[in-house]
Amino acid sequence: MKEYRNICVLKAFELDEKQSEALKNMSSDGVFADITENEGDFTVTVASETDEIAFNDAVNDAVRICGDRLYDDSGQSLASKVVETLAAEAKTLSVAESFTGGMICSDIVGVSGASAVLYEGAVTYSANAKIRRLHVKARTLETYGAASRQVCAEMLDGLISTRMTDYAIATTGCAGPDTDEFGTPVGRCFIGVADRNEKQVFEYDFDEDRNGLRRRAANTALWQLLAFSRNKNEN
Repeated sequence: MKEYRNICVLKAFELDEKQSEALKNMSSDGVFADITENEGDFTVTVASETDEIAFNDAVNDAVRICGDRLYDDSGQSLASKVVETLAAEAKTLSVAESFTGGMICSDIVGVSGASAVLYEGAVTYSANAKIRRLHVKARTLETYGAASRQVCAEMLDGLISTRMTDYAIATTGCAGPDTDEFGTPVGRCFIGVADRNEKQVFEYDFDEDRNGLRRRAANTALWQLLAFSRNKNEN
């Protein structure tokens, strides 16, 4: 992209089609607007060569369009925003990953300052690891399968129950190429976030290849943690 005198990079998550179209149509004389997306993570660039008033108006419009899906106004990644947010709260995070295979922790560790917020990460890929490390009940796995809301909730419990961390993320799902023995469709996943008082588990059906599914789920988990933290601080 050419050099601009004024530039603002906004970050938002899971913008809908109407929001995306509105942002794409913002370009006008003196103002450039661009939007890109990577597995649910949107980058919105607003720039101007000379017209500062039009630029500021365009930035305000873009912020309004993004609404509560906006998570940063300085171009930070999801992982960077998580580290910044938790550091500002003086809170720590533990992560239990199944099909995402450590991708969430890798994103966080890639950010300078991660050591201040990341307490631990566990890739509990097998059923035995979920049982032994996170104390997921064998009966829960036998009844609902690993890719289930119930198992995701117990994975969160296994992290939070140690009382050594403030926040927790857990992921489990069916990455394919085939359905599991419970008939879970490929792309179905469960993403959970929690603190010591509350937990939330979300169900998704993503239409991605194996690695695209993992990337999408990792991004979504980081976003859900940001939303969870934001809601806690607003209430």
